[in-house]
Amino acid sequence: MKFIYSLIAAVVLSVAGMTVHAEDAKAEKAKPYPLKKCIVSDEDIGSGDMKPYVWVYKGQEIKMCCKDCKKDFVKDPDKYMKKLAAAEKK
Repeated sequence: MKFIYSLIAAVVLSVAGMTVHAEDAKAEKAKPYPLKKCIVSDEDIGSGDMKPYVWVYKGQEIKMCCKDCKKDFVKDPDKYMKKLAAAEKK
């Protein structure tokens, strides 16, 4: 029985590891984030105690001051992508 649990744990960890690597591959191919501030809150990225949150949306790297901002982004992504496009034109 212990063998079965060990086998299941090994499979789960392997799958979890593959998922992380797939996200890393997406991030490597993504268009770089051009702003110095969070696209949602306009706060500095990586300032204070908050750990920056970086992810990819439709091939574009998105950086936020924290993971909580992602909820607002997902509610209206077009609003924030327009903001990003305007910043890239400058």
